[in-house]
Amino acid sequence: MTAREDIAFLAGSELRVEALFALRSETATPTELAERCSCARETAQRTISAFVDRGWAEKVSTAEGYRLTRAGGLVASGYEDFERCVAVSKEYREFLVHLSGVDPDLSCRELDALTLTRATTQNPHAPINRFRDVVGDEPVEEFFGITPIVSRMFNEAAARVIGPDTRIDLVIDESVLTASASEFPEALERAERLDQFTLYVSPETLEFGLMLVDGHAYLGAYDDGTLVASVDGRTDAFREWAADTFERIREQSKARL
Repeated sequence: MTAREDIAFLAGSELRVEALFALRSETATPTELAERCSCARETAQRTISAFVDRGWAEKVSTAEGYRLTRAGGLVASGYEDFERCVAVSKEYREFLVHLSGVDPDLSCRELDALTLTRATTQNPHAPINRFRDVVGDEPVEEFFGITPIVSRMFNEAAARVIGPDTRIDLVIDESVLTASASEFPEALERAERLDQFTLYVSPETLEFGLMLVDGHAYLGAYDDGTLVASVDGRTDAFREWAADTFERIREQSKARL
């Protein structure tokens, strides 16, 4: 049997998956397994026999029944991760579809540990409102960002937390610089007068938003200039990815003096 045939065998029946997980937790006879999985004893016996044939289970004794082998434990863990990944890909579909210009390079487990926010018909501003919650209302030590759009709401949220000692590094592209100078000239001039503020202009068009605010990372996905979904969190994996990504984009950009 090939690996794909084994996968098809296991995925083809919820009972088999349930039985595999049940044997992972403790040993069971066919009768006990049938009770746990709410199936006929004959079905439980056939399932166990199929597991034994594949090297996933072994008999301990007549009294104790069967248990998973180390190989079976690997299969159970791997299948559990696969199920989680499929569920995450479905939940995060809109975010992933609209995330352009960057690859988060995070595992399903790491992605699932983040807070997902999506714009809806009832709450179209949910992602920007989440950004406001992440930023807060008190001055922060560091505010690093990449933004592909000009946004009054973003400017207002950032202004609330920029104190006299806040270090601010912001990366935009040429189109955003032009729009900022046209739509918010006073805000741009005020920001550039701050000693602790450095504006970088990317030679490439930016398509995603990224913020690091005192160790909290926020990643935004856009659809035709509209923020439609975001993820944020403080996990080590996400913060490390966000910091590396920001540094890479900043190094490719030119400081506006």
